[in-house]
Amino acid sequence: MSSLKGKTALVTGGSQGIGRIIAHALAKEGAKVIVNCANNITNAQNVANEIVAAGGDADIYRCDVSNEQAVAKMFDDLGRVDILVNNARLDPWRRTGEMTEGEWWSMVMDVNLKGCFLCSMAFFERAKEYGWGRIVNVASVRSFRPAEMHMIAYGVSKLGMHGVTRAMAHNGAQYGITANTICPGMVITENINKRLTPEKYKEESDAIPLGRPATSEEIADAVMFVVKNGYVTGETVNINGGMYYAP
Repeated sequence: MSSLKGKTALVTGGSQGIGRIIAHALAKEGAKVIVNCANNITNAQNVANEIVAAGGDADIYRCDVSNEQAVAKMFDDLGRVDILVNNARLDPWRRTGEMTEGEWWSMVMDVNLKGCFLCSMAFFERAKEYGWGRIVNVASVRSFRPAEMHMIAYGVSKLGMHGVTRAMAHNGAQYGITANTICPGMVITENINKRLTPEKYKEESDAIPLGRPATSEEIADAVMFVVKNGYVTGETVNINGGMYYAP
């Protein structure tokens, strides 16, 4: 129950959804968890409070992961970080009607891909001095499946995360740093009912071979596997109920 005792984990986008459950899972294993958010400090503090109430150790850090100077300051302020979970993202539900395609593309790439890259680079430079580190990038089944028109920017940003993973795995091996990608399909989160009508929810669930979305806990289980297993690196773990099979 305390296999990560003494480790510090940073979960970007940890204030809600999958990130919240990942933060709880890491804390349950003994890690001190830093819940990152860009804007919603209240949600982030609520997650940290939940972890502390359950007997864990958690704090929050507000940082826009697409801002290079802010990311550098975050890692300097936090000191040693052993585990980085790149979970911050923008998805199509955040798009406003007046945005052009180019504006939306840039915004998605800034958070989803640039943010992953900047945090990974800052983490790597510090973790190599410790001789131990874990990078987990939370991508999507849309990394590999053709995306719907409104999901193209999102899918491409998530595909790019695999390149970051493999480069970090290759360069980090000599320093005891592993890097892996988790690829969820449809996942039940607190926001899913706001985004999908009951009819659309059923339609999308029926398209999954296992007939249902994943729970956030099932995604967190995969994160914990690659964090705790020191011999898995450069890999993609697909958790999508059979929507996509890796070759």
